Amino acid sequence: MGLPPVVIHARAHHAGRSRVARRPVQGVRGRPRLRHGLRVARPQRGAPRPGGGSRVKSLDVRFDPAYPLAKLRPADYNPRRLSEDAFVRLQASLRRHGVVKPVILNADGTLVAGHQRTKGLKAVGLETTPAMILPQKVRLQDEIKFNLLHNRVETESSVVYAEPGPIGQWCWIPWQTIEVEESKNLPFQQAIGFMTAAHGPWGSVVIDDQGRIVLNAEYAAVAKSQRFDVLAWTVASFDAGQLVEDLTGEYGVYDWSGLEGQAPVWNQHIVQPNRLREHSSKAKADQVRYKSEVWERLVLPWLTTSHRVVDFGAGHGDYARHLRAKGYRVQDYEPYRTLKGKYSLDIRTIVGQLRGIERELRANGLYEVVVLDSVINATTSLDYQHWVLTTVNALCAPDGQVCVGTRNLEREMAYEKSEHSVSRDSTRLSFLDAHNVDMRFVKGKWQRIRYHTPESLRGLLSHYFEDVQISDSSRATVKAICRKPRPLPSEDYQKAFSEEFNMPYPTTSATIDMKEYRQF
Repeated sequence: MGLPPVVIHARAHHAGRSRVARRPVQGVRGRPRLRHGLRVARPQRGAPRPGGGSRVKSLDVRFDPAYPLAKLRPADYNPRRLSEDAFVRLQASLRRHGVVKPVILNADGTLVAGHQRTKGLKAVGLETTPAMILPQKVRLQDEIKFNLLHNRVETESSVVYAEPGPIGQWCWIPWQTIEVEESKNLPFQQAIGFMTAAHGPWGSVVIDDQGRIVLNAEYAAVAKSQRFDVLAWTVASFDAGQLVEDLTGEYGVYDWSGLEGQAPVWNQHIVQPNRLREHSSKAKADQVRYKSEVWERLVLPWLTTSHRVVDFGAGHGDYARHLRAKGYRVQDYEPYRTLKGKYSLDIRTIVGQLRGIERELRANGLYEVVVLDSVINATTSLDYQHWVLTTVNALCAPDGQVCVGTRNLEREMAYEKSEHSVSRDSTRLSFLDAHNVDMRFVKGKWQRIRYHTPESLRGLLSHYFEDVQISDSSRATVKAICRKPRPLPSEDYQKAFSEEFNMPYPTTSATIDMKEYRQF
């Protein structure tokens, strides 16, 4: 956690570092202070971000060293919860070091990042805080990204050097003096770069008097690449180790409950994958892309036309439609099926699916095969996850099987750490809540993504099935085959049927009475 104890670095080792005149700022030693209303230097036009691409905009981010806490406008959300012990440690850190990291404010004064810090400042009796004020009102999704990046930026481990300023004072580090000796987190730098390109240079760093950036080194690496000067607080080397230890401790867990209203369950339809589509390029003509690992590996190798199958949470229903055309007995149910080429829900088709399941159950009983592909990862709550699995348990015949696939947390985290992922969402897994749920903004809507490890998936499914076999856990989708459905309390079935077949919709709902199909 954090950096190892900071040691004195011989200047001769960095003798080749560019020496560009710093812009020292008059202040008071021992506690971060700066002239009121100073503006961050504008990034140079045409400067590339990490990885190339769009240029940094010329945006002024204003720094206020003593923004009144009383004027802060609290945000409608706070994505982190702080334990009492962590809050006590936060107060001790503020008393010992002062505020070496400005909070971030929206252009209208709304607190974007630094919620717990301002709470701690009030608790220790302070009335002002250093603040970076963004040049424009940003959208809610960007407010949340600022908050997440601001909280994570102190935990990275790239090795970066620059020309330090006077100890105990703020100064501007010219980007020409920044040297990235070892870059360890390109995906995170990429995420920071997207935000600096859109909103200007909003961050700051802490540097020791030997020139090593001890906090927020990833931000400094972005500044070097995008060519903008960096606001820095300089600390003595012998104090840097304690400061790093204090500021990189555990200060809360992510909690997305404040954004529940932003991510209703029907938003999940926007990420339904288009399966079995052909490649558009001539080089890959007649080749199919976006196959389902669950269907291809767990179901199709042994499936016959005599098996009765239901694809529960089937998305666009591509596999069911494809297999029905070949004579297979496959039904599909997707409560958020959309009209072709649109985001509008196809209520008529959804009701037809429900009625088809009703007729099949009346005529032939429970299903021999239930497919649950990429459904658990789209459940927006633990209750919803329980209702899905209870319903699937009810639909499966005693000698049938359920084939499950969901997002693999271990594989996703390994991919992120490999630094091959360089999208703007490449650092998303650092912001999981206590239940391994991430909030993401996709196509104009918030959605939840739930992750499981092979162990957590086995433990979950074992509550609903006596026999659970985890399959092929090294891939992006962790898969399982479940047999022997356990009998569950009748009230659980009733509740699950009510919820699953009366799903909430923006304007209407569809209903089916399933209670008679399971003998309680």
